[in-house]
Amino acid sequence: MKKPQTSKIACVAKFLSICLLLSLSVMAKAQYTFTTNSDGSLNIAQYTGPGGAVVIPNTTNGLPITSIGDAAFFENTNLTSVTVGTNVANIADQAFSYSSITSVTIPASVTNIAFDTFHNCDSLTTINVATNNPDFSSAAGVLFNQNQTTLITFPEGKSGSYAVPNSVTNIGTYAFFDSTNLASVAISTNVSTIENYAFLDCPGLAAITVNTNNPAYSSVAGVLFDKSQDTLIQYPAGNAATSYAMPNTVTNIAMDAFSGCPYLTSVALGTNVAIIAGAAFEYCTALASIAFPDSVTVISGDAFAECGGLTNIMIGTGVTNIMYQAFLACPSVTAITVAQGNPAFSGLGGVLFNKNQTALYLYPAASSGTSYAVPDSVTNIVGDAFVDAYHLTSITLDTALQSIGDDAFQNCFFLTSITIPNSVTNFGNFVFWQCLSLTNVVIGSGLTNIGYQVFAYCYSLKGIYFTSDAPEMNPDTFDGDSIATAYYLPGMTGWGAVFDGLPTALWLPQLVDSGVRTNQFSFQVNWASGETVVVEGCTNLFLPVWSPIQTNVLTSNSWQFSDSQSTKYPKRFYRAISP
Repeated sequence: MKKPQTSKIACVAKFLSICLLLSLSVMAKAQYTFTTNSDGSLNIAQYTGPGGAVVIPNTTNGLPITSIGDAAFFENTNLTSVTVGTNVANIADQAFSYSSITSVTIPASVTNIAFDTFHNCDSLTTINVATNNPDFSSAAGVLFNQNQTTLITFPEGKSGSYAVPNSVTNIGTYAFFDSTNLASVAISTNVSTIENYAFLDCPGLAAITVNTNNPAYSSVAGVLFDKSQDTLIQYPAGNAATSYAMPNTVTNIAMDAFSGCPYLTSVALGTNVAIIAGAAFEYCTALASIAFPDSVTVISGDAFAECGGLTNIMIGTGVTNIMYQAFLACPSVTAITVAQGNPAFSGLGGVLFNKNQTALYLYPAASSGTSYAVPDSVTNIVGDAFVDAYHLTSITLDTALQSIGDDAFQNCFFLTSITIPNSVTNFGNFVFWQCLSLTNVVIGSGLTNIGYQVFAYCYSLKGIYFTSDAPEMNPDTFDGDSIATAYYLPGMTGWGAVFDGLPTALWLPQLVDSGVRTNQFSFQVNWASGETVVVEGCTNLFLPVWSPIQTNVLTSNSWQFSDSQSTKYPKRFYRAISP
């Protein structure tokens, strides 16, 4: 009878175990890029594996894996599930954002989960937390703090209706953010705080209801209010109604309250509304017009930004503060009207100004006019004032103008030329960004510094004409302007062969548009305003004797010259010089 070969079997088992450990170590190296934390433990900087059901190892090469770094699994579209290793304590910003993850299992070791860890994970339906985790817990796939008083994250791919548990007192920032398939939410009695952006970008959310015994919040027809209904907190974006009449109890429309409501074509603001908070109606793409009752005093930044269908804006007598970019990117607006009694703002020709018309706030982007002359009262063009004014081919700036704000003429696609008067001393960033038809620009002598990407992506820009010494430039001022040349006047300093990446050339008088007019030979002299130009003539180019005909100091960038003696000569040649 043969003896059992136990020692050989044990050796083989030990050998296989070692091989397995080695293969797991090699696999971990192959699927992850690590960095070292300050305590010598490992951080997953990037996952490079094939996806599917991923199990994060506890260690590799004997070192514990204690953190998942910023964007480690970002945009990984092959993930299905992740089981986090039992040494991981920290899950950083956007660790799984924009991935295809459907479920995640979080161990007891995790003590920190960044608020945007699972942002835009549209397939995520389940978050499971180990029951012995001291900081976090889960119920029905939803992430909470340990004692379930704070609802932290509702998985974005989870569908249907959801009732907030009675234990919850706080609904956290971005708690339901981008929950595409969420149909309705019932808020329980004990919820006392709902933080910012809690219901932002929930396109299927049709109703939010609140238990009538809740002391802090209430709801009417699926719309969320505070208890007294002074503040409208959230209109559900998935409500299919095309119009909404706001209760007259409302004095404050909260931040993002109507953001991303694609069905609303009209909203009647309550007669007591005073403050419209930031981004309150942002991306209400079907909203056609808005009338502000006299009670409204403040329209906050981005309040109506990206409202592509908005055509008319009617400002009441009470509005005294319209914040930056309140109507940004509203390309269908044809007119802005202001009630006559308004103490802070006025309207002229459908354009919005401050009361004494020294500041131009907003030009209606869809105005049909192809040219516009800024009134001589205006000293300041506010940032974004002419954004997307796609009909304009020419704009005349008056010599009273002193300041032009950021993005002021951005995306004026058909603007062909512009002259910045000498009076302008303050110039923002991105001022003429992506003005695709802009070919010529004259820069006045008042500008000593030109901001970031002011003329970037003006692909048709051929000539930019400077009337002073070379100004200071910020990076990428002419980014993408491959055919442009920077011209400078004789006698100006600081100019070399290249200026901020553009070739340079001397700017001399140019003679254009010649012909006989009223029996006199005529042409236009283009040059810098304030420069002295002498037109000279001769009758023989082989032995030229140039004689002065007329001297003129230009009061604009062009001068129409006419030669009253031209008919006396069988032929006459002309040139324009600087004396």
